[in-house]
Amino acid sequence: MTSHRNSFFFAGLASAALLLVVGAPSCGPTAPQADPPEILSIQIEDTNVTTGLTITMSVEAVGAGTLSYQWEATREDELTDVGFFTEPESDRTSWTSPFDAGQVLISVTVSDIRGSATRAVSVVVGAGVDADGDGFSVAEGDCNDDDATVYPGAPELIDAIDNDCDGQTDEGADDVDDDGDGFSDLQGDCNDSDDSIFPGADEVVNGVDDNCNGEIDDGTSAFDDDGDGFSEDEGDCDDTNSSIGPAANELLDGVDNDCDGITDENTVGFDDDGDGYTELQGDCDDGDSDTWPGAPELPDGEDNDCNGQTDDGSFILDDDGDGFTDLAGDCDDTNPYTYPGAPEYADGVDNDCDGEIDEVSGMDTTDNDGDGYSEAQGDCNDTDAAIYPGALELDDGIDNDCDGFGYTNPPLAIGAIASDTESCSPVLLSGANSYDPDGDTLDFVWFFTTLPPLSQLTDDDITDRYEMNSSFVPDAAGYWAIALQVTDGAFTSAPATVGFTVAPREGNTTPVAAFVGSNISDTGTTSCSTDSYGVCTTCEPCEPTFLIDATASSDADGDGLTYIWSASKASGDGQPPTIMGNGNGTADLGLNMSVGCGSTSSGLFDVEVQVHDCNGALSTAVFQVNYTCQAP
Repeated sequence: MTSHRNSFFFAGLASAALLLVVGAPSCGPTAPQADPPEILSIQIEDTNVTTGLTITMSVEAVGAGTLSYQWEATREDELTDVGFFTEPESDRTSWTSPFDAGQVLISVTVSDIRGSATRAVSVVVGAGVDADGDGFSVAEGDCNDDDATVYPGAPELIDAIDNDCDGQTDEGADDVDDDGDGFSDLQGDCNDSDDSIFPGADEVVNGVDDNCNGEIDDGTSAFDDDGDGFSEDEGDCDDTNSSIGPAANELLDGVDNDCDGITDENTVGFDDDGDGYTELQGDCDDGDSDTWPGAPELPDGEDNDCNGQTDDGSFILDDDGDGFTDLAGDCDDTNPYTYPGAPEYADGVDNDCDGEIDEVSGMDTTDNDGDGYSEAQGDCNDTDAAIYPGALELDDGIDNDCDGFGYTNPPLAIGAIASDTESCSPVLLSGANSYDPDGDTLDFVWFFTTLPPLSQLTDDDITDRYEMNSSFVPDAAGYWAIALQVTDGAFTSAPATVGFTVAPREGNTTPVAAFVGSNISDTGTTSCSTDSYGVCTTCEPCEPTFLIDATASSDADGDGLTYIWSASKASGDGQPPTIMGNGNGTADLGLNMSVGCGSTSSGLFDVEVQVHDCNGALSTAVFQVNYTCQAP
C-alpha cells in the first residue's frame, strides 16, 4: 500500500513537470529553457514518529531571485488527518503528526521567477514495525531494531553496546567509571553516580563519606576527630587530642583542656580566686579571695591566713543569734542563715559551712536501664539496656553504641549559634546544616543540657523549639549548653551540643528583692472527733495556704526578674512548710500543723525569695509567717 501511494504521488509530480514542458509556445524562434530552482536537500528530524509528536524539518535550495516555499502533507485517505505545520511557507518549519497511524507524504515546493521544484519524503506515523521483536520499534526508542537485546530499559551488559538506549555504554558495571570522576566501583568509588565522591576527594560538611574512607565528614569542623564527644563546631578547641574538649578536666599543663578560654584554672598552679596566690604558693583555699598566706584572720570558720589554725582569735560570741559562734564553726557570724548544718540556698553563700557554695547536682547519674551506664556516663538511651557506649552496633536503625551514627543512614544533627551571646538578649539557634543521607524530611527538637546554677529556664522556654531555627533569652550569666536532635520519622540523630558562655553586662545594677505587705500572723481553728460519750478523741491538722507576694522587687536596669523560693520552720510546732512559685513573683506557702484536743500549736516559718536578673546579679529577702492552730 505504501509503495503504491508513493508511486502515485511521484507519478503526479512527474506528469506535472511533463505538462510544463509540453505546453510551451511553439511560434517564433526557439528560446533557451531556463532551469527551475534546485532542491539540494531536505532535512527531517525523523521519518518514523509517534502520533501527535512534533518534529522539525528544513529545505536547502538554490534559484534565481527570492525563493518561496510551500510545505504540504498528504495521505491516500484524504479524509484522514495529516497533521499541521507551524510555518508552512518558510524554509524551516515544524510539523505535528496526526493522531491517526499510517503513512504521510511530506513535500516541499520551492519556487522562483523561473519555475518551481518539488521534493517529498514519506513519514511513518505510529509505533512502526518492531523488527527484532523486543517489544520496541524505532519510534518507541529502540536504538538498534536489529538486536533483540537492545531496547529502552534493557539490562545493561558489559559488551561495549548501549543496551538500554540511554546514551551510555556499560554504565553500572563495577569496572566502569559511571560518573567520570576517575574511579570505578572496583577502584574504590563508594558512590559511582556522584562525581564529587571518590577515594581521595576533599571531605566537606554534608553528612556524606566524600573520600570513601568509611568515615562521614572526617577532618571537618563538624566531625569529632579525636573521639572525645565534641567537634570543633561543638566547642572542641583541639580536635586532635582526646584529652582536650569542653567536658575535659583542666590539668596543670599550660593547655586550655576544657576549651573555656582559660588555661590551668582550678588546678594547684592557677590563682582561681585572684588573691595573688596559688595552691603551690601556699593558698590553702584557692576558691576564697579572703584566704591566702598572711591574710587577716576573719571570723568565718576558715583558716584565712593559712597558718593551720581556724579563727585563731577571740571569736566566742554568737553575733547573729543563730546558735553558733565562730569557734563553734559558724563560717559567717553576721548572717543568721549561715551556720553548720543550715539549709543550703542558691544565694552564692556557703550556708551550711561545708566548704561548698550552692552545691547541686546538675547531671542524671542514675543507671535507669541497668546496663552499667547513666546519661552522665554517655548512655544515649537509658531506657534500653542494649544501648550504651561500646555496645554492639546492630542493623536496626538505632545508634546502639552511642557514637552518634546508626547502622543504616540515620540523620545528622548540626546545631549552631546564629547570633551574639549577650546578657538579656535573644540567642538565635540554627539547625540549618542538619542533614539526612537519604534526603528525608527532618523534624527538630532543641533542649538544654547545661544551665548556670541560677537559671530557672526549662526546655519549654525555648521559642520554636521544634523548628529548625529557634531562640531563647538567657536568664543568668554563665556557661550554657544547648543540644539539637533531628529525626527523619524512623531514626533519631545523636544530640548535637553547642556550648557558650554568657558574660554579665558591664555596669549592671543588682536587683532589689522586696515583699508586698508585712509579715503575717494568723490563727486557724480545726475540727475534732468525739467518742460515744462526747469526749474529744482526735483533731484534724490545720493546713492553711498563704499567698506570698514578692512583686515589689525591682531592677533599676529594667531587666526581667526570676524568683527562687525556699521555706523553712524557724521555731515552734508544725511540719516543714512547702512552697510553690507561681511564675509571676508570687508563691503559695503550705503549712501542716497538728494539734491535740482542747489545745493550741504555734510555729514561726521563714520564707526566702532570691531574685536575680538576666545578668546573674542576685538579691535576697526574708518574709515570716507566725501561725497558731486551735482545737476546741
